[in-house]
Amino acid sequence: MKKTILLVEDDKFIRSSVSELLLQEGYQTAVCSCLEEARTALRQRIPELVILDVLLPDGSGFDFCGEIRESCRVPILFLTCCDEDEDTIRGLECGGDDYVSKPFRAGVLLSRIRALLRRAQIDPSADLQAGVFHFDHTRRSCRLEGETVVLTPIEYRILYELARNTNALVPRETLLRAVWEPGCEYMDDNTLSVHISRLRSKLGKHSSKLTTVRGEGYLLRCEDE
Repeated sequence: MKKTILLVEDDKFIRSSVSELLLQEGYQTAVCSCLEEARTALRQRIPELVILDVLLPDGSGFDFCGEIRESCRVPILFLTCCDEDEDTIRGLECGGDDYVSKPFRAGVLLSRIRALLRRAQIDPSADLQAGVFHFDHTRRSCRLEGETVVLTPIEYRILYELARNTNALVPRETLLRAVWEPGCEYMDDNTLSVHISRLRSKLGKHSSKLTTVRGEGYLLRCEDE
């Protein structure tokens, strides 16, 4: 079955060219030019991926991302006009999983899309218990003491990879290779740091279990309590 991608972009040329590119790659595409259309499309069907422009005629893509995250963990890829750090950080903090700066090359966009879709695929045999962390890989969810922690696909993958190496240091480079597309122009250290910071805030009283080893990587302490 073809994967559906929701494209929300007000620029007619970009909307047309990206839509054509996705169709050529075998994706089914729902195309919207504003947030009102996007909300209607999401009520009709949850796609496998959302490509979301930041500046739209009826609102902010950042705010809309926050709306989506209230009920859905679909991967979200931002299209942004500028590559400023604060815009990148804001996009990730509101729940985005990745971003591509305009203008962009078709190969870069497709690489990011494939990476997000691959990481969101379900592996029903990979449930994991690590201390107080229980991972249900079928639902791509994590529970702490019986309560579900709402994570984006990238956040889930990061935490899952750290839990697979419980109580051991995972170098930043190893984590990047495990979570994002190998060899593509993907994430830098700053982006990974933002995801880690968001994870800590969501872990609540267990946030101290996620430890940063400065200049080296991360460690998840999962001793039974």
